[in-house]
Amino acid sequence: MARGYDGDLNDVTAAGKFASDKILVMIKESLSDLGITFDTWYSQASIEESGAVGEVVELLKANGAIEIQDGKSVFMATRYGDNRDRFLTKANGDYTYLAGDIAYHYDKLVRRGFDYAIDIFGADHQGQVPSLLGAMSALGCESSRLEILLGQMVSLQRGDEVVKFSKRKGNVVDLQEVTKEIGASAMRLLSLQTSIDRSSVVDLAVVTSKSMDNPVYYIQYAHARMAAIERMRIEREIPEPQIEDVDLSLLVHPRELELLKIQSRLDEVVSIAATERAPYKIVTWLRDFAGAFHGFYHDCSVLGDGPELTQARLCMVRGAQVAIKVALSLVGVEALERM
Repeated sequence: MARGYDGDLNDVTAAGKFASDKILVMIKESLSDLGITFDTWYSQASIEESGAVGEVVELLKANGAIEIQDGKSVFMATRYGDNRDRFLTKANGDYTYLAGDIAYHYDKLVRRGFDYAIDIFGADHQGQVPSLLGAMSALGCESSRLEILLGQMVSLQRGDEVVKFSKRKGNVVDLQEVTKEIGASAMRLLSLQTSIDRSSVVDLAVVTSKSMDNPVYYIQYAHARMAAIERMRIEREIPEPQIEDVDLSLLVHPRELELLKIQSRLDEVVSIAATERAPYKIVTWLRDFAGAFHGFYHDCSVLGDGPELTQARLCMVRGAQVAIKVALSLVGVEALERM
């Protein structure tokens, strides 16, 4: 990026604008590769340039939440549950990052009228959570309208080496590079397989292999097998099942019952995943469901155990295919017809 800059090296503002524009393009392209789009991009710098940060600091002063120490404005965050008070201005009069963050959230929740906001912070910003929530309370905005999730880092494993990322050390692998290597569906599924507040390791050798050890392959192959059964039904000219005419009481094999039991939990899992901000629960369900289907596929002949049982099992497979498609769509992963 530095080599591509041909402007005045002494103009910090121009150099920063050049870099930020480049980085924003990279972020948007990386997200686009994963099928992620935002309706609105909002510049925090625009709030600072508009004078809104100063207005919010003055409002905090008027509410008695700021004291002046050595010429600097200090938010009395300890009054609102923080472990220390926080500076909102520097010695040179510039505003701190916290001041800008407070102004942004005030603008969002009060001026723009959002009912609720969910932030995702890196774990290294954990200390900022109580001060930001406290500032919302000090501004007369219910802190319960702001929810902050803390995300941990993801490490990559290449062979025996685990690459632990560090911005300070410059040890970073570009998201686009990994997405290109393993595919968007794999990247999404692997990103969502653990809780956001837990560190995780992605083994690139495993996730690029076509084996049951690969969780992405394992799940998508279950759907591909379901699709293959339907193609085989058509090839063999087996009548399409009509559920009202099918005797579902024939589905008594332990593998069938296990599959149906897990499938019946999908609506509950989706509800919990939404309320707990835990999409990994859907991925866990997908792995369990795929495992149950692979077991069923291995132990139960869908098309070869008599016409009545065939019709019942075809109905079950069709229902299973709907369920796994729904779950995959919720985490933005493609349901492959062939593998």
